[in-house]
Order: sequence, then structure tokens, then C-alpha cells
Amino acid sequence: MTEIPQIIHQIWFGIDEPLPEHFRLFGETWKEFHPDWKYEFWDNDRVNDFIMEYYPQYWDTYLCFQYDIQRFDAVRYLILDKIGGMYVDFDTECLKPHDALIAGKTCCFSMEPEKHRLRFNKPVYFNNALMASVPEHPFMKEIIKTVFSYTPNIEEFTSEQRFMEIMNSTGPLALTEIYEKYHNKEQIFLIPAKYVSPFDVVGNMLIRQGYESEELDNKLEGAYSVHYFWGGWC
Repeated sequence: MTEIPQIIHQIWFGIDEPLPEHFRLFGETWKEFHPDWKYEFWDNDRVNDFIMEYYPQYWDTYLCFQYDIQRFDAVRYLILDKIGGMYVDFDTECLKPHDALIAGKTCCFSMEPEKHRLRFNKPVYFNNALMASVPEHPFMKEIIKTVFSYTPNIEEFTSEQRFMEIMNSTGPLALTEIYEKYHNKEQIFLIPAKYVSPFDVVGNMLIRQGYESEELDNKLEGAYSVHYFWGGWC
């Protein structure tokens, strides 16, 4: 069986601002706990060159996305399709090596806390903040086919409508819908939230404010990483 390549990918376009220091430090945790893995940093120029070289058929659609976050979402699927490895958002802190977590798997996505799932009334709900895949996995190809069928919506959105447009076009709700229709679900490992997203949005807010409690500490037991749901894009 093909193994997921030992490559960590992180993306920061740097169009509006350089990588913030707190995100850089989170990025360093992935290098610290995966010293034998290759680390790949993707900025806007590198992403553009990559798409033009390997996926020129998607270039026009890529440019047509209404929001930069849609491009941030879309390109990570292309990177994993072509190169494979593990993609991680910069608002995610590594606590220990992930080798054992994804061993023997070919396509992995991180589930979100139960409260998040209930908000969207979904039987299963996962995100694209931490994904791992072998190159050319059929589920990743299904995601790419769907995401790059995007048609821009020319309406002016409220902030909530904008949020839902992103979620449904390139984000977690799009992924979840594709998964619901996918016939070979056994190919996909949905990483339990307790390992990669032990806190919901409220819990993460408390942590960033310096709040401490035994309940929050207990949720870190067994966690490999923490996605802090910084949410600067919405």
C-alpha cells in the first residue's frame, strides 16, 4: 500500500500581510515534532507557478473565486493531489508526531467538535485545516472536480452569506457534501476531533484569553495537535 509522503505543507499567500509571529511559531511546532519530514512553505508566487505548471486547466476558475480564502482552500487540494503529504493550517499547533495517527491510511481529514457538527445539522462534519493524502487519491480528485466547477455569484453578500458561500463552495460544508455522496467511504479516515480539534470555538476563545481550567486541560489528553479556529477569513 502506498504510504502518505512525509511532507508537511503550509500556505500563507502574504498578499495582505506577512506571516504573523504567532502563526510562525505554530509552524515551527510541526517542524519540531516531524524532524524527518520535508517542510514546504507556499506563498502566492509559488502557488501561481504551481497551478500554471500542473493544473493550467483550472487557472481561470481559480482566478474567478470571489474571495482569497476560496483560493487558499482550493489550492491545498491541488497540492495534496499532485504531491501528497499533510496539509496543516497555520492556526494549528502540533503537540506530538502525527506518524502513528495516519499510519496505514491513504486519505485523512480532521473532524470538528460535536458542537460544530450540530450547528450545521450534519451526521458527519470535518474540515480542511488538517488533511493528509497520497498523491492522486480518488477522493481528492472528486473534491477538485467539484470545487473547480465553481460559478461566481455576483450578488452582494452579508457577512453571514459570505461565510456560507465559502463554506459551501470550497470549505468544510463542500467537503462534507462530497463525502456524503462518495461510495468508497472506507478509503477515508476521519480523524476524531479529540486528536486534532479538542476544543470548540468557545473553548479556543477562552484559551486565547488566558483562561485555565481542569476541564480544558483534560481535553488535551491524547491530542496530537490543536486547531485554534482563528477564523480571520470570515
